[in-house]
Amino acid sequence: MRRHTHQTQVKLTIAGMGRTGRALLAATAMLAASTAVGDSAADYPDQPWGYDTPAAQCVVCHSLEKGGPFRVAPNLWHIVGAEKARDRDWYAYSPSLIEMGGTWTEEDLDRFLADASAFAPGSTKSIRVNDPEQRRQIIDFLKTLQD
Repeated sequence: MRRHTHQTQVKLTIAGMGRTGRALLAATAMLAASTAVGDSAADYPDQPWGYDTPAAQCVVCHSLEKGGPFRVAPNLWHIVGAEKARDRDWYAYSPSLIEMGGTWTEEDLDRFLADASAFAPGSTKSIRVNDPEQRRQIIDFLKTLQD
């Protein structure tokens, strides 16, 4: 396996990168930093669980499996019907999402996936899902993530 220096990776990655690419880079850097604290690379799969599902783009930041590992955003296991901002003890949700309260309905998830900043101003979610059919597929998949 070829190893690159940090400087080489930065030069190769940042040049010409768009908003989504920068978000992916930030998520990757945070994941790499968390693994550098004594974890072995052998402890982590080549691809995160859920990478081959309709929610593939979600696994960049979110864990999908029950009790899944920490990533940069809350775990999505049993998110449909769950309390909004349910993991407040460790995740800095936007004040508007906390104040909104209630549970995640399919309609709310659809609006959030389409434009998180419009749904909950101050959200740090950067990836938008513009295609309504793709959003439906993601939500249908998320509904399966339950006991």
